[in-house]
Amino acid sequence: VQANREIYELIKEGIRVKIPAPDGQGETVETVRLMDWNTPGNNDFLLVNQFWITGEMYTRRADLVGFVNGIPLLFVELKATHARLEDACNKNLRDYKDTIPQLFWYNAFIILSNGSRSRIGGMSASWEHFAEWKKINSEGEEGVVSLETMIRGTCDPARLLDLMENFTLFMEVQGGLIKLLARNHQYLGVNNAIEALKDIKHRAGKLGVFWHTQGSGKSVSMICFAQ
Repeated sequence: VQANREIYELIKEGIRVKIPAPDGQGETVETVRLMDWNTPGNNDFLLVNQFWITGEMYTRRADLVGFVNGIPLLFVELKATHARLEDACNKNLRDYKDTIPQLFWYNAFIILSNGSRSRIGGMSASWEHFAEWKKINSEGEEGVVSLETMIRGTCDPARLLDLMENFTLFMEVQGGLIKLLARNHQYLGVNNAIEALKDIKHRAGKLGVFWHTQGSGKSVSMICFAQ
């Protein structure tokens, strides 16, 4: 998780590079941006099926790995429809983390699916912290739990970059460092508040009411809004 945070900060903020002056006198420092966060179409998106990865001792084949500008940000583990989705996390994903851990240094988020059920989470999440993604565009739309909803809601280029840049948090808790990824209701709610903020002059200074149930992560939503 620590390696993932360090690389995340480089991807998000850019890498400072020293460039020698042409005349050999001194140097300048430039920030190299690995992502164009503002214009998703300026980035290169690639999804690879059955991608082989070799670790220090073992070789594993991942179902789907998504790259942005050559960086493996998305990991998807697929199971048969009749298979328990929990096994994708507790067995397959755990094995990948043990045998090819370097893949997860770069990971933005993980999707687990058996076609009928799909869940999303950060690379440090246990099974109970993988969440469904029921809605794509609006809190008011009818929720549908499906792989298509998950893909359209999180893997559209603009949404993938938005989730990574603005809805990813690292927190120190009892037991160590964890990585948090905003849930569906947090992503939609915070972005609604951001849109209201852009139009605040015509709203008499009012952003509206951010309402969610107890334990739904309102504090995390506020951090994402500020971020």
